[in-house]
Amino acid sequence: MALLALLHSQSSSIEEVPNEEQEVAAPASSGGIGFRALLEVGPLSFPSGTPGGEQDLFAYAYPSLGVDGGEDFAFMLGAPLRFRLLDNAPKQKDQDYGAWLRREDWDERSDYGQVVRLLRIGDESGRFGLRIQPFIEESLGRGYLVNRYDNQLSPNYHPAGGTVSFAAGPARVQLLASDVLAARIFSGDLLLDVGRLVSGSEANFDRYLVRASAAHDFGEAGGVTPAATVASVGGEVAMYKGERLRSWALLAGGARLNDGAQDVGGLLGVAFEGAFKGTQLSVTLQGRRQGGGFRFGYFGAGYELARFSAVGLSEEPQSDQRVPKDFSGYVEVSVARGDGPDSAEVVASGAVEYSAFGRTDGDLSLSLSSPGGKTRGIARVVVMGLGDRPRYSVAVEARQRVLPAMYIWASGATVHFPQPDGSLVPGVSAGAGVGVDFARR
Repeated sequence: MALLALLHSQSSSIEEVPNEEQEVAAPASSGGIGFRALLEVGPLSFPSGTPGGEQDLFAYAYPSLGVDGGEDFAFMLGAPLRFRLLDNAPKQKDQDYGAWLRREDWDERSDYGQVVRLLRIGDESGRFGLRIQPFIEESLGRGYLVNRYDNQLSPNYHPAGGTVSFAAGPARVQLLASDVLAARIFSGDLLLDVGRLVSGSEANFDRYLVRASAAHDFGEAGGVTPAATVASVGGEVAMYKGERLRSWALLAGGARLNDGAQDVGGLLGVAFEGAFKGTQLSVTLQGRRQGGGFRFGYFGAGYELARFSAVGLSEEPQSDQRVPKDFSGYVEVSVARGDGPDSAEVVASGAVEYSAFGRTDGDLSLSLSSPGGKTRGIARVVVMGLGDRPRYSVAVEARQRVLPAMYIWASGATVHFPQPDGSLVPGVSAGAGVGVDFARR
């Protein structure tokens, strides 16, 4: 259910926690309050995170408790815990809490935000909605500034992000904080329905839209990096509005507002949203002119690493990077197919931008679920700077239910650890184990 939200607002509430827990985010199918408890355990191989460091062995435990209050409320607490069992060089066990619990997971205020796995109040598509949770694929508005953003990409930084949305008459406001406990990315998006403002005819509602957005990264948590400020203004015109298909024409301009990087850009594009025989489809195509210190989707999928090294492993941070002022093409596609819990579900999403000076950035994700949800899998690949000095982030996980209250799991991922000098140390993480869960309404 969380993945399907991507097709509605071009954002997603996918978590890196067990897929079974995502059901807490879904509206209750019947009255009453639902409760859920889960414990997942297993061995985990995880890098030391230092230059030349070796692989350590951890015992991984993930307890969580959730409450589902229906369409207007859901709450989940959890604590991903890594206990160091085998400490290869460099030795780090003495620095851990109690010489066991990995210190880097809990050594700054933002890390305590990871205890809140989900807090949802209201409906984000209605008059008011609030949501707090880890961000995995989060966009704001049309994604001109914050697009498919992941605040969990840095392995030593575990914040909870938050969004607030509310509507009043012809205006709708969305606010986003990438870290609810520290000074990081704060962004806002104002959408004004001109047709609703000047006309009382429903035929003109949701046809002529004006959008203004701004975002600022203070860069003061998860490592200190230079601040960055971007803004955009755009318009959207509905070319076709039917029961199964909608199409939009897009026009927008944007700018970087920091000293020494006051560059501007513009885009023209089209967007399509439709539902056909159990398949939901969303397609966005854009032609862009940008460069210097500004690009659309500035806070994107790979930003939490790019803020240290824009591309590669030891380059300048994205805030200082200046790319050629040139044209680029951008395409984003999301597809979801499934007819309920008794059928197989597939959700695929991808975005690729190719710049005329030879650089390609991409982000692809895929989620699969068998009928009844006994088998589930998810994979994601983020590529930054292909054709320049590329960097790849890959993550996969799978779960197979073997008993009504028990399942087995396995996961693997690449990880990049930011260093004090701004460079990134790559590594690989892998784990497997068993999980037990309990749910009652």
